[in-house]
Amino acid sequence: MSFPNQAAINRAIGQAFAVIVGITLLLQWSNSNSREGSFPIEIESKDKVGYDTIRLAIVGDLMCHSQQFTKARTGNGFDFRPVFEPVKKYLSSADLTFGNLETVTAGEEAKFTGYPMFNTPVEFLDGLKESGFDVLTTANNHSLDRRFQGVVKTLEELDRRNLLHTGTARSATEQQTPLIINRQGFKLGILAYTYSTNGIPIPAGQEYCVNMIDTAQMKKDISATRAAGADLVAVFMHWGDEYQRFPNTRQKELANFLHEQGVMLILGSHPHVLQPSQLISKNNSSSFTIYSMGNFVSGQRKQYTDCGVILGIELLKNRSTGSVEIGKLDYIPTYVSASTGHRILPVADAMEAIKKGEKSHPAYTPDAGEQVRIFQVWKETIEHLKNSESRLQVHETNE
Repeated sequence: MSFPNQAAINRAIGQAFAVIVGITLLLQWSNSNSREGSFPIEIESKDKVGYDTIRLAIVGDLMCHSQQFTKARTGNGFDFRPVFEPVKKYLSSADLTFGNLETVTAGEEAKFTGYPMFNTPVEFLDGLKESGFDVLTTANNHSLDRRFQGVVKTLEELDRRNLLHTGTARSATEQQTPLIINRQGFKLGILAYTYSTNGIPIPAGQEYCVNMIDTAQMKKDISATRAAGADLVAVFMHWGDEYQRFPNTRQKELANFLHEQGVMLILGSHPHVLQPSQLISKNNSSSFTIYSMGNFVSGQRKQYTDCGVILGIELLKNRSTGSVEIGKLDYIPTYVSASTGHRILPVADAMEAIKKGEKSHPAYTPDAGEQVRIFQVWKETIEHLKNSESRLQVHETNE
């Protein structure tokens, strides 16, 4: 008679424990009377007759580590479309969808690599475009991972796909021309800045190629964006400390500075984990800040780096006065399933699929450990964003 070795016994115990924890979390979720904060809250309830409305969907870091493009490889290239399939309906249903492109697409001749200097197959952009993205910000600490030529090639590829962009530029004229999006009766001015380029020097004479955080320049850019006709200004900030779940003092100072300049939306990235949000109302104006939206897709697997949100913002514009204000704020928790090719799963949908055993559901994962983690992510995300000084609520995603 043969006996299992100790490693096999440990694996079996671990699997059994994961199942028990998963069942416990599932029962806790299923038996609750209602999901806490399960519906978006209007900042100010009002009759919307006489108002134009626009719905924005915004996500954090769009990364591509080597394990991601390895799994996306096909016989004749790469296919990233399955990565975004589970969240496509939420991205494509917004009037405008934004994300931070934290890589360059400099071509195969520049060698595809992940961390620490990224260069991603251009099919990654195809996946983003097909899933519903409209605007990508490109100012981040990886903007110069293939130097100036990488900036140029990336922007060319974005242009080929009609993906709007801001944050890096090929010329001074391009850098000085604010991105203003005319949609649904709104003129949205979009700016983006980064704290660093990871020590890679900005080439002399081409200082325009990456927007750096500089309050004097930012003040000029905000004024120029308004002068060019923007109804409101949204600023994407690549800032903060990696893996820290709360903003640092500098982030708060910059957010206050931007609010004083009249910026309505401040949208953070870089920490790779979620950080809370803040809603400031002063002198009949409101400014919403989320300090970090976490990773939307990446190869990172540490706790808190494997998840993020789809932030939903509804804006209202008074047709009589032209004034714009925030209508609704909500979010959809998301989780990256490494076992199924780094697919992005809407957490509520995944929990429902697990509960019902719907193995064909696009948000389902058969991995027992990931099933446990998905229920943890739901709880972690809601509890953490409760620390927000705003009325940001989780959005009901079930069909």
